[in-house]
Amino acid sequence: MHYLLLWSFPLLASIGAILIKNTKLDSALVLIHSILHLGLGIAFVMPQNPVAIFFGVDSYAALFFLISAILYLASALYTYGIKHNLSPRQSSIYAVCLMAFVASMDSANLSQNLGLIWVFVETTTLASAMLISFEHHKESLEAAWKYLFICSIGIALAFVGVLLLIIAQGAVPSLLVPQILARVGSLSPFWLKLSFVFMLIGFGTKAGFAPLHFWLPDAHSEAPAQVSALLSGALLNTALLPLIRMQAVMQAAGEGRIAGQLFMGLGMLSVFIAAVFIIKISNFKRLLAYSSIENMGIILIAFALGGAAGRAGIIHVMGHSLVKASLFLTAGNIYYLYANKEYTKCSGLLSRHPASAWLWMLGFVFIIGLPPSPLFLSEFFIAFAFIQSGNYLLLAIWAILLSIIAYGLGRAILAISMGKSDERAKLHVLSYLPGYLLLIAAVLSPVLILIKAF
Repeated sequence: MHYLLLWSFPLLASIGAILIKNTKLDSALVLIHSILHLGLGIAFVMPQNPVAIFFGVDSYAALFFLISAILYLASALYTYGIKHNLSPRQSSIYAVCLMAFVASMDSANLSQNLGLIWVFVETTTLASAMLISFEHHKESLEAAWKYLFICSIGIALAFVGVLLLIIAQGAVPSLLVPQILARVGSLSPFWLKLSFVFMLIGFGTKAGFAPLHFWLPDAHSEAPAQVSALLSGALLNTALLPLIRMQAVMQAAGEGRIAGQLFMGLGMLSVFIAAVFIIKISNFKRLLAYSSIENMGIILIAFALGGAAGRAGIIHVMGHSLVKASLFLTAGNIYYLYANKEYTKCSGLLSRHPASAWLWMLGFVFIIGLPPSPLFLSEFFIAFAFIQSGNYLLLAIWAILLSIIAYGLGRAILAISMGKSDERAKLHVLSYLPGYLLLIAAVLSPVLILIKAF
């Protein structure tokens, strides 16, 4: 329960933001929170750090917390680079919801109690729905309501899975994952498998796996750029983590094959759905959203294969989060410059704002898995695991789908970057510097994974 201390600053800062209602104060509070957050995240990944021991943080929690911290700081800095004409009241609401959103993800990531994880994942829905609808136009309001409706149904199904897990344990049940693993031999196989299916559907809805993904393209495309970066790079991971923990329980109970098959099925379907839609749509923020669905599918495939591919899945989690956040922040620059989300109506970025254009193109190189992207390393190990397991047909289908997605993304990236523009725009350095720093962090991320020895 020590992780509840993470709410102390957001609660006090929220009270100050509501009472004082000053836009500069709100931005400063969010920035201070993000810096403290990153400091704690770095402490968590340090070996034998007393802070990590105090909070009872394991390797997964430390990594997912650090990812959230890096993205939060990048988003906080980005808000200083892009002008927002917010009233003091709007600014206060934004700051309060953002800090509550991050604190909810932190609590879910650090907890190993599946019941509390469920509570905090639901809390992220309430806090982030306000952020998705923040621009108050028709599309953003529709996206927020769709997000609330679909994710609430998913979380309700996850709650059924939690109840079934209690039934599976019989007398003296526990929702603490270490305790469940310690008594795994007494679990009822039938109720455990049923619990896993409900949790996979429930948390999988929030993680954006196809065919449970319907909220994601709208929410990610309509939210402000810095919120989209957190939704894609941090929130999806928060919903993924309880599934990783439940897979460990299934493996310990001798049901790992069923968990792997379900992961593989949803993973391949997610990549397929992303490939189909990326070819058809022209909204560049929706393209990035479907790319998130694709990469969450790849992560599921990695954990389904297990072994070295499972460890590669952790690399993919961190690499995708950092690269996709960079792309969403850059997409915010493009929307700011062109006031349009259709890539067919945006061109000449390279001549209009070279720093954003190069960041946009570098992000594309990274997200399709070309060196020095960490996704190259993770996808290499996943492909090798396919070969080792003899799944040549699945490997071929997977490779074809990735090629289709790379083509669809590349077409949009180049359409925006190339061409001529008579205007020369000038943006604040903080509108693009965080994106470059995220890509540098992505290159270094495999080193951190090796240090944590997943």
